[in-house]
Amino acid sequence: MFNYRLINKGLCCLLLLCSFSLSALTLEQLQQQLTTQKVLRGDFTQSKSLQMFKQPLLSDGTFLLSHEQGLIWQQNNPFPVSLVLAKDKLRQQFSGKEAEIIEAKDNPMVFYFSHLFLSLFKGDLSSLESQFSMQLSDDGKGNWLLNLTPKKAPLDKVFKSIKIQGKEQIKSLTLTELNTDSSLITFSNISEQQAPLTQQEKDAFKF
Repeated sequence: MFNYRLINKGLCCLLLLCSFSLSALTLEQLQQQLTTQKVLRGDFTQSKSLQMFKQPLLSDGTFLLSHEQGLIWQQNNPFPVSLVLAKDKLRQQFSGKEAEIIEAKDNPMVFYFSHLFLSLFKGDLSSLESQFSMQLSDDGKGNWLLNLTPKKAPLDKVFKSIKIQGKEQIKSLTLTELNTDSSLITFSNISEQQAPLTQQEKDAFKF
């Protein structure tokens, strides 16, 4: 006669072992993986769903992320917009208009959210631990999902959750707001070559 209790215990142990093998990636390992490359270049597409519109708002462009200098975010469609984020300054320029420069001392809330996005993009998880509850899962094949839930204001007054998906690098960011508005940013064609900044790229951070 079979001992069903013994079999059930054995199955439970096996399932636990499988679950551990599928969730072997730790937050420390993920951060180390994401911060290996100090310069990233690639393309992005963004789909923003708003309550007031039936169809999502779509945009696309290119980006440059330098862990030392900051972020260059160049939207090409539906109209050109250039954003350069440095440590304490943000330059925004629409096509055909004069660039606007915002300093952290003049608008600290803008920089709070700007540097939050930069930390997410860079995979700087240590700087996010005080602001989010983090849940990491992976499929054992290199694909991972990091779910962030805000713990305090002002983030918990704006966002319901932020999800980051990736493999060697971040593939997508999903930001879901409390009012059900959401943004999906997908990254592609990320260069794995550690080419230094060009002179033009260096000059873009000087303002």
